[in-house]
Amino acid sequence: MKALTTVLMITLFTANAFAAGIFGWIKPDRPGRPGPYEPHRPNITCSATDDGWEEHWGGHGSCRECLAKHGNCVETCKSSFYSCTAEGTDYRGYRMTMQGRGPDRYSSERDAIYQCQYRYNNCRIVSCSETSETVSRRDCR
Repeated sequence: MKALTTVLMITLFTANAFAAGIFGWIKPDRPGRPGPYEPHRPNITCSATDDGWEEHWGGHGSCRECLAKHGNCVETCKSSFYSCTAEGTDYRGYRMTMQGRGPDRYSSERDAIYQCQYRYNNCRIVSCSETSETVSRRDCR
């Protein structure tokens, strides 16, 4: 009788683990990250300026427009994105931070919170900033 009970218990645990793995009956208690960050079209803006005072107000929308009024122009294209930092606590109570990036502030905050909640508790956004990088610069000749 003892051997039969042991075999039944082992069978029950094995079947339960198999069913949980196959049918997804075990649900995680934390939200998972929705997948890798899928970059959207980058926020790229271009402007053409002469070497004078136009650099201070943003310049012209295109090289053709700038060359129509000036003899020498430079086109500069910049890419901008947001970066946010989320802070949470690990199982020992230590504060940990995670970074999130996105084309806008909302996407960046969401990415940082998802990364933080995947590993830590009590997550919150502590800072966000917009970063702009020059991606190309050329003469309009």
